[in-house]
Amino acid sequence: MTKQKYINPELESGFRDYLPEEMIVRQMMCDKVRAIFERFGFLPLDTPGIEKEEVLTGGDANFTKQIFRAGLKGGNENLALRFDLTVPLARVVSLYQDKLPRPFKRYQMGKCWRGERPQAGRFREFMQFDADIVGSARMSADAEIISLMYEVMTELGLKNFLIRINNRKILNGLSDFIGYDSKSNADVLRIIDKLEKIEWDGVVKELKEVVKLDDSQINKLKQFLDLRELSSAEIINKISQLMSNSIVAMEGINELVEMTKNISALGVPEQSWKIDLSIARGLGYYTATVFETILTDLPSIGSVFSGGRYDDLVSRFSAQNIPAVGASVGVDRLFVAMEKLRLIKKSKTFVKAVVLNFDKEAEDYCQKIVTMLRKNNIDSEIYLGKEVNLKGQLSYALTQEIPVVLIAGDKEKQTNTVQIKNVVSREQKEVHFEDVVKIVEKLI
Repeated sequence: MTKQKYINPELESGFRDYLPEEMIVRQMMCDKVRAIFERFGFLPLDTPGIEKEEVLTGGDANFTKQIFRAGLKGGNENLALRFDLTVPLARVVSLYQDKLPRPFKRYQMGKCWRGERPQAGRFREFMQFDADIVGSARMSADAEIISLMYEVMTELGLKNFLIRINNRKILNGLSDFIGYDSKSNADVLRIIDKLEKIEWDGVVKELKEVVKLDDSQINKLKQFLDLRELSSAEIINKISQLMSNSIVAMEGINELVEMTKNISALGVPEQSWKIDLSIARGLGYYTATVFETILTDLPSIGSVFSGGRYDDLVSRFSAQNIPAVGASVGVDRLFVAMEKLRLIKKSKTFVKAVVLNFDKEAEDYCQKIVTMLRKNNIDSEIYLGKEVNLKGQLSYALTQEIPVVLIAGDKEKQTNTVQIKNVVSREQKEVHFEDVVKIVEKLI
């Protein structure tokens, strides 16, 4: 007899299964985020997980993002899995310009994929929750996004976090300030963005090897980055003096000044945000404001809520130049962080009440009870497992941590009553059928 060969069920590295205990709290987290986004006036949108590769790369053959292709093919088109939700949004705005309001405030939750090396809090497949304002060039729109970020972090129970803010125009002015070819800007910004990962010595090494900066240029950059230790007001003052010869940098500084006034007006406390000149954001489509949120109790996890302004991205798809700003919650990374900080209280079930089903003669009566509970919006279930005795079914309720147990056999059916047990206090009492909902509601 041929022995059955089983397929290995282990997941590939960088992917993760979420079992019910995790999914329940994860969904609750996402529901809170969604509610806040809607409170701020954002509208839902959904797009396919697969896009034409050209849409994602912008036609750039040297595009450096590690796109997860997974052998996708569609007719004559090369396809790829999306690496974020922002590029698909730009495509949608270009395609449906006449059908969308302006400004268009959209939110979207969906899975994204990147073919990169997995590490703590970083997966190949991950969930993002985005909010974007398309069609507004006002700095008040940037401030609105930051205010949204603050509300989300606060309502998720995260107290020790910092939203770090910068402007890419200031960074683009580094070539004037330091004295290197502006064509090297992308490399310089990419290296600066790795400051916390590779530290200053690593940054210096890469700048010398990749951009060929000399010691005097390195010292000027250090003078620039050392300003991040100052207060936001002091940074604005110092950077205005240092980079006064750069028109593009001064434009970025003025935008920061305006935006920070709006942040304060929107009630975001000063201890929750700071100007940080090292924040560059790795994606090349950012054009002005950039920001990211770190957990000060767990900085090693990296940014959990980040984004910026990308005024040129829609022009990839049409002649129209439409301004936009937005941010993304890294749901999986934030979930890992909240687990580490013990802010996640896992639940085994949504069920608040279970009707035990141990007497065949009373099964229809038990079904009547659970139907009544559900019609009154009480999350409930009837026992459907293999245990046939009361003790075995009660053990299931205890294992699942269901707070209320309803017991009904033939005797209860004949008298139109139900035994209701409070699992926590272990108290049990008999009530009439018409009083069941009222009693259960009090117990839960």
